[in-house]
Amino acid sequence: MENNNLIEHFEPELCLFNLRSKKKFTVLNEMVEHLVKQGKVSNTELIMEMLKNRENLGSTGLGKGVAFPHGKSLAIKELTVLFGRSSHGIDFDAVDGKDVNVFFLILAPTDSNAETYLELLSNLLSIIKQPDKLNRLYEVQDYESLTDVLGG
Repeated sequence: MENNNLIEHFEPELCLFNLRSKKKFTVLNEMVEHLVKQGKVSNTELIMEMLKNRENLGSTGLGKGVAFPHGKSLAIKELTVLFGRSSHGIDFDAVDGKDVNVFFLILAPTDSNAETYLELLSNLLSIIKQPDKLNRLYEVQDYESLTDVLGG
């Protein structure tokens, strides 16, 4: 998957540049509720239960201020990515103990192509391993600046 294809997974209406929540599960709920309002998720409780179960296995806060909450559920119709940014940072039990500012919530239907899902995760990981792009992600304020980071 080229970076150009990576951008295809993002939509302007699925970006939250000013997350209000200050705690792990409230920020997950804020993002899931946004997906419900956008018609992407049919059942908040199912998605939240799946995300909580996934977080109980180990935090998806990978360090460097980034988290990749993700999972598969019957309550989602198609592979969906929500980008979220918190200017104040959120204690997300990240592996490095630091607050998380950048979120990529990735949800897929249970019957989706695992290869596409894993490829998306892999490409996003390669982006955050680049310090210049990671620093730009901390600052994005709109969809255009996000696509510049992801595709540039």
